[in-house]
Amino acid sequence: MTTPDDLAPLRPSPAPSKTSAERPAADTLTDSDHIVVRGLTKTYPGATVPVLHDIDLVVPRGTFISLIGPSGCGKSTLLRTFAGIDEYDSGNLTLFGATPEQACAQKTIGLVPQTPALLPWLTVRKNVALPAKINKSAGRLRARRGGVDGASAPNSGPPLTADPDQLLELVGLTDAAGKYPGELSGGMQQRVAIARAFGLRPDLLLMDEPFSALDEFTREAMRLHLLDLWQRMRTTVVFVTHSVAEAVTLSDTIVVMSARPGRIHQIIDVGLPRPRTAELLAGPATHALEDRVRTSLHDAWLASTPPTDLVPS
Repeated sequence: MTTPDDLAPLRPSPAPSKTSAERPAADTLTDSDHIVVRGLTKTYPGATVPVLHDIDLVVPRGTFISLIGPSGCGKSTLLRTFAGIDEYDSGNLTLFGATPEQACAQKTIGLVPQTPALLPWLTVRKNVALPAKINKSAGRLRARRGGVDGASAPNSGPPLTADPDQLLELVGLTDAAGKYPGELSGGMQQRVAIARAFGLRPDLLLMDEPFSALDEFTREAMRLHLLDLWQRMRTTVVFVTHSVAEAVTLSDTIVVMSARPGRIHQIIDVGLPRPRTAELLAGPATHALEDRVRTSLHDAWLASTPPTDLVPS
């Protein structure tokens, strides 16, 4: 897997619970074009309640989805199972036809964590170029095979042609190419991390609350930079967030989760056209969708089992 150190119109949704329409039979899907999660369950050692319970999810290639829900609902755990960091107890998970282990071995998963994890002794340009330098063998393999399993895809072109200067231009940091990470603000560093993650054009990019440490103004700017980069590259993205506005702004699909056990409460089709213009994001359709997500989050919170290990005040 590519680690932080290496790579460091609105439509009605289905009913709140999953329906058969949201759980297509496996034989109706082309695995090379989907992430497919079936009945995935995980319980941490010593715990009595699963952190993930019977998760069913299908993500088409090139889709941007967000995972949102109360603390303890398993968002980051689900992300780590995709990354091959955490194992699961039962169920099935394939990433475009490959297991997480296979995808990690082929360096087709990118990760953007909460902190940028840039190498301070390298310039910004060299940080962005680092994945191609480290993962040359994986890049050649992917160039020959066209992705995780050999299927062609919009984002599976030869990854080693990614130009760090072009990537920096896409995130608005052309003038910072020769600087060092310590000379940049937190928001600028995270933009470098995003450019670096896109550098090998991974089949799947996992983003775990990458903007959580930033102020709201910077977060809004970061969303727009990410939207522009994703619009050009159409990498499949799974994005963990606590921000309703962030989920609505970025996503094709929003997965609302409830906690204890962690499960999918509702899958919401965003349905807003792309590109997401400032006028669209300030408009009534966006605000109505944000209200709908908040209502779903409230219902998910009510559906969550209260924790039993809290210390009384």
